[in-house]
Amino acid sequence: MRHIGLVVVAAALVALLAVACGGGEVIVTQEVVKQVTVVQEVPVEREVVKTVVVEQTKIAIATPTPPPAGQSKFGGTLRVVSQASIATLDSVWSPFYVVVAVAQHLYETPLGWNTELLPAPRMVDTWTVSTDGKIYTFNLREGMTFHDGQAVTARDVVASLNRWLPGGSAAAGLMRGFTQETPFVVVDDQTFEVRMNEPYGGVVAALAKPHWGPFIIPERLAATTKVTEGTAEFIGSSPYKLERWDQGDKVVLVRHEGYKPRTDKADHMVGAAVSYLDGITWLEIPDEETKIAGLETGEWDVVDGSAFDFFKRLSANAEIVVPLYKPGHRSAMNISPNNPPFGNESLRLTPQQLNARLAVQAAIDIEAVMFSLGDHDLWTLCPAIYYCGTPLETNEAAEYYNQANPEKGKQLLAKSDYKGETVVLLNPTDYGTITPTGVVLKQQMEAIGLNVEMPALDWATIVGKFANTDEYHMFTDWYVHWCCADPIEWPSREGVPGRHPINDEGVELRVAYAQAQTQEERFALVEKLQRNMYEEVISILLGQFFSIYPHTAALKNFEVKAIPYYVNTWLER
Repeated sequence: MRHIGLVVVAAALVALLAVACGGGEVIVTQEVVKQVTVVQEVPVEREVVKTVVVEQTKIAIATPTPPPAGQSKFGGTLRVVSQASIATLDSVWSPFYVVVAVAQHLYETPLGWNTELLPAPRMVDTWTVSTDGKIYTFNLREGMTFHDGQAVTARDVVASLNRWLPGGSAAAGLMRGFTQETPFVVVDDQTFEVRMNEPYGGVVAALAKPHWGPFIIPERLAATTKVTEGTAEFIGSSPYKLERWDQGDKVVLVRHEGYKPRTDKADHMVGAAVSYLDGITWLEIPDEETKIAGLETGEWDVVDGSAFDFFKRLSANAEIVVPLYKPGHRSAMNISPNNPPFGNESLRLTPQQLNARLAVQAAIDIEAVMFSLGDHDLWTLCPAIYYCGTPLETNEAAEYYNQANPEKGKQLLAKSDYKGETVVLLNPTDYGTITPTGVVLKQQMEAIGLNVEMPALDWATIVGKFANTDEYHMFTDWYVHWCCADPIEWPSREGVPGRHPINDEGVELRVAYAQAQTQEERFALVEKLQRNMYEEVISILLGQFFSIYPHTAALKNFEVKAIPYYVNTWLER
């Protein structure tokens, strides 16, 4: 069993503040790392404690637009091939990657993630917490406007948060259990409060999430559109705004000329956000070979999440850069919560239904499934539900992982209620990092006696079917690390549509994790939750893979930290 605790204590970077009329200096603060200490040994487990003391030094910069002149270039349109078809641009309504990949360039969250994937100021300038830990007071930065020219106010933020909180986000769902009856309150145009019934440490993290996060839209849209339906207009406050969306073809964003960047240093999704590019266009190109050929000929600039088959070919091309994202993502096959033989409308599994789930879990040869994706350098086997290579990695309940035992699967299936009926597996035809897995999974399930049907559907069509759980039994997808990296995020009682929700024991463990005060307490709860999830077969967890984002070498200042973010990038051509 592996247990590595990581505690990072860092001083917050406080930024600054005045631009003289007519073009004076901008005063910012600069981080100077003064000291790094110490590796501490404890008798039972090893805990690495790093303390970083940051000294702030004021410096003068002649322009409020980082990076410095000469290192960046304005102009040009970045052409990105989407991972799959795009069903909506409203990521509060739909949490799937291809939606978020575009939406995060349209909308902003109150806080955001820095390069360490930690919360930092974004729309919010400063905040305080009451002495009893129940009231968070947030102050918005000045000068923000929506794409329609209207000023961003606390009323817009509160209306957007009120729309987000009842939704399917795991962070929102957990937060609901701790909020007061009126959780969000407008204090004045620039100030709002988040009110909790008891101290809860997840508020700041929740307001920074890009995945299914609290994107801020105008009050008139947020207040009139239910979370269960997408907005008709797509208006945010980000550096780019929507120019056109030809559904099934492309999404076109252009520079939001009214955007005023922060004055602090750019740091992934926070700090100074500069729209060097004139625009960003996402293209829907379903065929993988066509995607790569177009990149090689310069027809487009980025292939978001390319199929692994092209990794070596692209890496050998001097005109193309191939970044990897680690710790990566988790391939999975999800089970419909209320469809026999794997579930029922009560969402309480009978012993026979659990046996059907255990049968599939026992039969799957995960290594064979992952080899279908391509080069072994791009994936690994990992039983840890919160990813190998992270502080929450553990081998608890690893005996359930990658059993590759079809005979055991047959025996368990014989103890279920399965009578030969058709099992529908939804697997997209247009998703390079998902499509191959369904083919192998279908074969392996058929090998234990399941009658599996896999209709030919694209990803957008499959997403539209999730709410109709009586139409299918399983679907393939993958979890992103930045979504599902701890129990606050996943799993949840609400669950993503089509996925089995967590059981009562899991709910209790998840809440306890959110309230735990030490790393040791949290890790012990993760081990219990991991065993619960394997024994209940909440999802068929597969391998951990590292997405590739091949792009033209002309794209500069681009680094994949969690999800591709093209603000502050530019083209040298």
